[in-house]
Amino acid sequence: MEFINNHALFRKAVGIWLILLTASVVLGAYLGAFEAPRNELNVLSGLVIVLLGAVLLKTLPRGGWSICFIFFTAFAVFHMGLILADLVGGITDPQILYVISFWYDRPETENAVHLVNLALIGFSLAAILFSSPSQNTTTSTPINPSQLTRIYHLAGLFLVAMVGLFFLIGLGTGVLGSYGAYLATLQAVPILGTVFAYLYLFIGIGLVLLSVTYRRGFPPWYFVAFALWALIAFKLGLRGEVMFPATSALCMLGRRGAPVKATTMVAGIFVFLIVTGIVKNARISGDYSQIDSINPMNAVAEMGSSLRAVEEVVRWRKEEERLLMGGSYWVPIERQLALVIPGLERIPANEDPRMLNLVVQERAGPIGFSPVAEAYLNFGELGVPIVLFLFGALLASFDNRQAETRQDLRIGVILVPLFVMIRNSFTPVPVQILIGLIMVSGLLYVTSRKGSERP
Repeated sequence: MEFINNHALFRKAVGIWLILLTASVVLGAYLGAFEAPRNELNVLSGLVIVLLGAVLLKTLPRGGWSICFIFFTAFAVFHMGLILADLVGGITDPQILYVISFWYDRPETENAVHLVNLALIGFSLAAILFSSPSQNTTTSTPINPSQLTRIYHLAGLFLVAMVGLFFLIGLGTGVLGSYGAYLATLQAVPILGTVFAYLYLFIGIGLVLLSVTYRRGFPPWYFVAFALWALIAFKLGLRGEVMFPATSALCMLGRRGAPVKATTMVAGIFVFLIVTGIVKNARISGDYSQIDSINPMNAVAEMGSSLRAVEEVVRWRKEEERLLMGGSYWVPIERQLALVIPGLERIPANEDPRMLNLVVQERAGPIGFSPVAEAYLNFGELGVPIVLFLFGALLASFDNRQAETRQDLRIGVILVPLFVMIRNSFTPVPVQILIGLIMVSGLLYVTSRKGSERP
């Protein structure tokens, strides 16, 4: 046992050393200590992702099935996918090349690449520093099999109800025809945007609750319901709405051991990228009769468009945009408190500069957002690695906990909005986490009472 502990500490020390070495090179390039033109910067960024990913994979106690590693991978793809695809000459889609031509070669984008590198380093350093072999941090009595079964079926029925409501509203409003029809309808009827946003949240919560409580021998039909919804939603063009809940569920399944073999996972990712590229080319019109390309790197490039949000805020700062100093992280809490505290002012959302989900939509259009961009707008360059460091520490604390149903139910509903935040602002996260935790508490209470009332 002592040898194993010493070996783990050695790997951790080596991992920290490699991350700090990487940080010195990245900082040197950022501060101009040595020449790093754009092409060389792209190569450096690719090496940073590969090195940090390898360090996390080999050092984290749960390896590739740790929450930290899965989040790092998703975060890196959605922020650096464009850089990676460009490095290997993999962007062949004319539409992608046309869209990025307006911003990809700007000086602000070069600055944005540096910021993302710093964010990845901050996150990885915290993930390694705060990781430790799983510890039993809960003293609660394990859930008995009958209660586990009740939770599984209630979560499944909830998921099916939300999927059914999605199709009911979708058919009634005509949004299921194409992504173009979906966007047009939401623009014409803004309240539908909120309705669908909560439907996606509830579908994600239902899926992670199922993933936590699923045991061999349980009927898989609820997962089939999600798969059918995902197929339609993905074809419609709702990729993030499908991907982030599925990734959160994968984290929860992974806490009890690898749910699939590594080769199966790689093959699944490859197929997913091909399908993503196909969906991208036809989602606006809904016409899948002519598919120009199945190049998976085009999908990687398009997913990496979160870099655009970082480029955008770098340009805002150059125009003397004032730092928010944590305002965008506090505003969702403040607005909820204003509903119950007399005298606390609640500025209209569209007039509040801290509501970054609305600000970016107004100033740049529907480009999504990014934790890197949000940290930069709040605290400047130094804030980027610090905020992502804190985020890495939070996810490492989840990884450190032993798999236990009550605990995992809570972790699962927290992860859903956190993964969605990879391409969005922090604004809805506190309320969504609160909703998820209330749902878990209610579910545990109802199922435990039902069990206690039996003779």
